[in-house]
Amino acid sequence: MMNAKVIFQIFSVLFCITVNTYGEAPTSDDMHILNVQHLYPFFEKLEKLEKDTAAGKVNIVHIGDSHIQGIFFCNAARNVLQQSFGNGGYGFTFPYGFYREGDSSRTFRFFSNASWRICRNNMPYRCTPGAEFGLAGYGFTTPMEEFVLKIEIVDKRYQFNTIKLVATGEPFPFRPASAIRNVVIKNPPPNLERHVVKRRETLASIAKKYEVSIDSIKDRNRMTSNIIRAGKTLFIPAKVESIKIDMSQFKPLEFHHQERQVATYRQTKPASEAYFIPAVKLPLHNLNGIILENDSRGIIYHGVGTVGSTAAHFNATPLFFEQLHALSPDLFVISFGTNESYHKISAAAYMAQINLMISNIKKFHPNIPIMITTPPTSLLEGKKPNTYVNEYFDSLMRLTNFAVWDLYSFTGGFMGALEKPEIIQIAKDKVHYSPNGYTSQGTTFANAILQNYEQYKQSQKLKE
Repeated sequence: MMNAKVIFQIFSVLFCITVNTYGEAPTSDDMHILNVQHLYPFFEKLEKLEKDTAAGKVNIVHIGDSHIQGIFFCNAARNVLQQSFGNGGYGFTFPYGFYREGDSSRTFRFFSNASWRICRNNMPYRCTPGAEFGLAGYGFTTPMEEFVLKIEIVDKRYQFNTIKLVATGEPFPFRPASAIRNVVIKNPPPNLERHVVKRRETLASIAKKYEVSIDSIKDRNRMTSNIIRAGKTLFIPAKVESIKIDMSQFKPLEFHHQERQVATYRQTKPASEAYFIPAVKLPLHNLNGIILENDSRGIIYHGVGTVGSTAAHFNATPLFFEQLHALSPDLFVISFGTNESYHKISAAAYMAQINLMISNIKKFHPNIPIMITTPPTSLLEGKKPNTYVNEYFDSLMRLTNFAVWDLYSFTGGFMGALEKPEIIQIAKDKVHYSPNGYTSQGTTFANAILQNYEQYKQSQKLKE
């Protein structure tokens, strides 16, 4: 029987595992998935996809924090897996960087004539009353009765035939459309401004300046009194505006079906853009997610992450788990720990929330495999080894009932951020990573899946 080193060398050739951006070829330890037998039902679906041209799609749902919302890790994993099994579409996306050049601009751009309020599940006080934290982990709302939200593909590999919109409400509140003629949509100014308090200013004078109420400023800034001090930065909820647009320029796409807060629309030709318009008049439109697919068989890799969030923030929003079915999951990947460490959450409390998240997922998807990644290495306060993440790593590596991939050791472990920051390509904040750093992580993670899948196939042949 071949030993692990020989097997790794063979699969390195098969999957073109080249020298990674850390300057070293991934080791057999990097390729190891603990408790890999829990992934066998997922591997069975990969094998069917590989052999059966009519097999359709296999969906991976990766849930996490800013490491996952940022596109580089997920894009790298998506690229590797789609090269092996086919490109089934981009999957989940969301207008995260609507008012700024966000990470998603490298793959998609969003435009709208209306002002939207975006807020995270870890900062609900910044939300418009009535906002919902669904599949995205974000609230994204507008009170405008007539609006157009445009999505534009930057990476043409991800042209789409099918759009799935995720939202609550009956009748369904949104409708995708195409443009009858060329339409230019300009974003209105952001509906949130920063104001640095000057000497002798009061809340009343600031509210009058921006033509908003005192209570709206207090609510937005979580203030319990009217006392302010010079030098303090206030977030001012500006008046909601929109730019008038002719709605007759848009033709609704063909409706396919609707199921549990997910409406599916189809178009025959692959498209690089789409427009979302209101289907019904509402006091507030809430968008929970957008899913883009093509007509090809293959992998869809859904990255669902929220900046600053912990597993507990997701666990506090039941709608998130109710809407996961929209992604047709065949494998869940869970990646948390960085933000927990900055809140100084104990390993016991961290594991309790990870287990609660798994329980919440299992309520709706009892038979779908789950894999957990250990969190990447980081520094506390930018200078001290992160003892909390080290304890999370120890706890996760003791698990026996779920598959685990060890990102912590891949990024250098306890002293990695101090001893080899340039090699692991950690960012200046000593929390996040450079685009190349994330790309290396995502590529190695996907290749670990591929190698373990090949080993599974070999083991199945030996049983025949």
